[in-house]
Formats: sequence, C-alpha cells, structure tokens
Amino acid sequence: MAEKRTPEEEYFYKTNQELIEKNRARLDSERNVRETKEKMAQHWMKCPKCGGQMTEIDMSSLKVDKCSSCKGLYFDNGELEVLLKSSKPEGFLDSLKKRLF
Repeated sequence: MAEKRTPEEEYFYKTNQELIEKNRARLDSERNVRETKEKMAQHWMKCPKCGGQMTEIDMSSLKVDKCSSCKGLYFDNGELEVLLKSSKPEGFLDSLKKRLF
C-alpha cells in the first residue's frame, strides 16, 4: 500500500526531487566537458602519421604544425587555401625550403 504524504511532506519531496534532478544534470554536463577535454588531450597536437608531438611554427604569416619526430608539416583547415590565394606563394615555399634543408 502506498504511503500517504502530508502536503508538507509532498512539498519537500518534490523540492528534493527537483534539486536532485538539477544537480544530476549539472554533474552530467561537467562530466561531459571533462571527458571531451580528456579525449582532446589524447590527440591534441599529435602527428597523424607517427603520433609524435606537434609544434606550431610561423612560416610567411601562416601557422604550420610540424611534427618533432617525423618532421611532417600539416596545415589547419583553411591555411592551404590562404597559401594558394596569396599573390606570392613562392615566398612561403622559399621559407619552407630554408626550414627543411
């Protein structure tokens, strides 16, 4: 048989349930943010070829990611388009040649 609550008990029961749900939603949100950051930390600035640590270097006003292990160079989204649209892409290529050789 279901226990009958007084109006006062019902009020506190509902208030507690709302607080529990609000706290659960907040904790779920915090956990999702933390898990996203942890996943990102595993892959952030890691070379897609060898898994080595990447560093960002300046080359003719572009930021290029360079692997410290295999020395591969990688462009972020849109950076190659900037290079191709520039009036003198050979400036970048000259800079690239000097850095690599």
